[in-house]
Amino acid sequence: MKYIIIPLDFSLASLNAAHFATEMYKAKDDVTLILYHFYETANKRETSEKYLNSLQQQFIDMGCNVLTEIESGEKFIESLAAFAFAKKAFMIVMGIEEKAPETLRFTKSNILQMSEQEICPVLIIPENAVFKGISNALITSELKFVEETPSLLTLKKVLAFFKPVVHVLNVDPDHYLSLTENYKAEKEKMEALLAEFDPSFYFMNLYDFNESVEAFSANKNIDLIAIAPKYHNFFGKLFKTLHTKKLIYNSKVPVLAVHE
Repeated sequence: MKYIIIPLDFSLASLNAAHFATEMYKAKDDVTLILYHFYETANKRETSEKYLNSLQQQFIDMGCNVLTEIESGEKFIESLAAFAFAKKAFMIVMGIEEKAPETLRFTKSNILQMSEQEICPVLIIPENAVFKGISNALITSELKFVEETPSLLTLKKVLAFFKPVVHVLNVDPDHYLSLTENYKAEKEKMEALLAEFDPSFYFMNLYDFNESVEAFSANKNIDLIAIAPKYHNFFGKLFKTLHTKKLIYNSKVPVLAVHE
């Protein structure tokens, strides 16, 4: 059984993410959605339970296996990460709001922190995103130190679940008329590791990474952006870079973050 955890603070962004995940996984007998709510004060538990139970029944009626989980405490990210680890979660789905007030759980900083936890893939859903299938997936890659890693295997499991057309994009202002021998070698490694998806490769010699990804995504009708290898630990240090933070915060397309 694959467990998909959907944290809810009952903001519009988190509810949209829940509906997005429901559409993704409905009628999948081997998937169970877990609606997860975290609260600090005991007087909110009863109201939260009623709301979660209502959502649970709504999603069951749509054809999903759905459970609920309510936890309390002071550290939301630590509690969510521990719960995901205990459940051996296949994925966490979180909604991001463009201008989230600090009173909400799903501030941009919290979502970035959760994306950096090395527990399971985190799918970040823009507040206005609507699920229309995953037909085209984009992997952004620096094509350095490409090798088989646990996180690449995890990414392949996610891709295999939806079977999209896979595009691999490398953005580097140093690309000119032809690729260097190093790039060609790393491309061949990536091509072999993703052979089951028959990936297409693209190279853009632009300076602005996020503008390049945005333009490419619009041109290819991308449904999912996966952050791809950069270092030997695959994703780790990539999340410390400015362009990845901007991608998570500003993308109009769902972003999948995967770690070792």
